[in-house]
Amino acid sequence: MALIMPSPVLIGNTYYLRVRVPSDLPTTTKGQSVTIPVGDSFKRVTMTNFVKVSLETREPRIAKERFAQAYSALQSTWQAMKDGPKPLSHKQSVALAGEIRAAFIEAFDDDPGTPETWQRVLEENAAAKSARHNPLTIPTVKQQAKDMETRFGKLADARLAIRGIILAPQYRQRLLMQVAEGLDEMARVNLAKAEGDYSDSGETKRYPTFEGTQASPKLSAATGSKTFKSVIDDRVRLRSAGTDAVPLREETVDKYRLATDEFTTFRKSDDLTTVTPEEADAWKLVMMEGGKLSNNTIGQRLQNVRTVIEWARKHSHNKLFPLGNPLATVERPNYQTVASDTRTYTMDEAKQVLAAARKETRYDLRWLPWMCAYSGARIEEVAQLSKGNFFKVGDDWFYRLTTSGGKTLKTRSSERRVPVHPELIKEGLMDFINGLKLADDQRIFSTRSQQKIGEWLRDTVKITRPELAPSHGWRHLFEDVCLVGGVLDAARYYITGRSTGKSGEGYGKSDVTLPGLAQEMKKVGAIL
Repeated sequence: MALIMPSPVLIGNTYYLRVRVPSDLPTTTKGQSVTIPVGDSFKRVTMTNFVKVSLETREPRIAKERFAQAYSALQSTWQAMKDGPKPLSHKQSVALAGEIRAAFIEAFDDDPGTPETWQRVLEENAAAKSARHNPLTIPTVKQQAKDMETRFGKLADARLAIRGIILAPQYRQRLLMQVAEGLDEMARVNLAKAEGDYSDSGETKRYPTFEGTQASPKLSAATGSKTFKSVIDDRVRLRSAGTDAVPLREETVDKYRLATDEFTTFRKSDDLTTVTPEEADAWKLVMMEGGKLSNNTIGQRLQNVRTVIEWARKHSHNKLFPLGNPLATVERPNYQTVASDTRTYTMDEAKQVLAAARKETRYDLRWLPWMCAYSGARIEEVAQLSKGNFFKVGDDWFYRLTTSGGKTLKTRSSERRVPVHPELIKEGLMDFINGLKLADDQRIFSTRSQQKIGEWLRDTVKITRPELAPSHGWRHLFEDVCLVGGVLDAARYYITGRSTGKSGEGYGKSDVTLPGLAQEMKKVGAIL
C-alpha cells in the first residue's frame, strides 16, 4: 500500500500544517511545545494527538513551500525526541549563539532602523541578565533564570529546532548566556550602522562553525569527513600557498559560501559526500517556483555548488564520486539574456552619477565612480588600491592594479598599470591621494565599497533602471568612449585588463611603453 504524504490543509481561507503525532514518540512528549519555522518566522506549538499550525498564506504555491519547510523541521524534532535529550558542549553553544547573532546582523544590514531601537535592546538584554526584566522583582538566581528564559528562550529554541536538538536541561542556562552575549554584540553592530557607521560589518572569527557530536555513517573511509565549508576552506588555503600564489578573491569565496549554505539549509545537511542529483534538482525547482531569483542567478548557484563538489573530488584524487560530479546531470534553467547596451550607462546617466559623486565626502562615493568611468576597471579592483599603488612617469600619473600585498584580481592578465585620465587630474584625484595621511600599503577605500556604491546609486542618485549593472556598466561605457576617441585596440585591451587583445598583451610590459599608453588615454573624451 502506497504511503500518502501529508500536504497543506485549507481551513477557511488559510492553509495549515495539520499532521498526526507519531505513535512511537515517548509518552512524555505529549503536551510539549515545539518550535516550527513558518516562512521567515518561528511558531511555538503544543503537541496533542496532532500538530496544527497556520502557514499564514492563501496561496497554494507558497503553502507548499512553507509546509515542506515546517514538516521537515517537525520530523527532525520528532527524531530528536525519540533519541532523547542531548548535551551541548561549550563550543556548540557558542556556535549556535553565533548563528543567531549573524542572522540578526544580516537581516538589518540594509535598514538598521533607529539608534534608539538598538539602545533599548541592549538595555533590555542587560535587565534580563541581571534579573531586572521586571524592575519590581528581587534579583535572585531563580529570577535571573526566569528572565533569561523570557528574553532569550524562544530564539534559542528556534535555533535548536533547526539543528534538530532536544537539549538536556542542565545545558540550558549556559546556552542562554551565550545567546545573550551574541545578541549584545549584534545590537552594538546594528547600533553603529543606525548611526551611519558601517565600518564594522559584523564579520568575526570568534564564533566556530556548529558541528554535531557524531559523524555521518554514510562517510567512507576512503574520502573521510567532508563538509562544504571544509572544502572551501581547503581551497582558499591551497590558493594562498606559495610565494607567488594568486589567492581567491574575497567576493568569489563569499559567492561559493552563499550558494553552498543555501543548499545545505535546503537539504538539512552539510555532508558533501552524500549529495545526490535529485536533491539539487529539487532545490532548483524550489528556487524557480519561489519567484525571487532570476533563472540566470539560480543557474549560477547550481554551478557554484557543482564547483565546490568538483574541488572535493580533486582533493580526494577522484576517490569521492568516482563516477562523476553528482550535479553534472542537473540541467541549469533557461533564461533570456540581457543585451549589452541595456547594461551600460547612457551618457545622461553617467553625467548624473558623476555630478552626484562630486558632492560626496565619503572617499569611495566621491572617487570610485570617477575612476571606473575613466578606466573601465572593475570596481573591486580600484576599491583595493593603496596610496603606494600610485606613481609618476614623466608628467603622467599612473596607478598599479596588482595582486601584490594580498590584493586580488579576476585573472593574472588583469594586472596592469593604468594612466590617470586628465579629467581625474582636473577633478583633484592626485591632490586627494597625495594629501592622504596613510602608509603606502594601507587601503584607501572601504572593504564594503562595492555594496555601498550600489546602494547609493539606487537610493540616493536614483539610478533604478533594473537592467543596468551599476558598477560593471562603466566598463562597457569606457570601451565605447575609447572606440569613439580612436584609442588603439592594444591600449584599450590593456587598460581594461582584457586578455584577448593579442598585441595588446604586450602593452605596459615595461616603463618604456607607459608614456605612449598615457597618450592613448588622453584620446578618451570627457564624460561630464
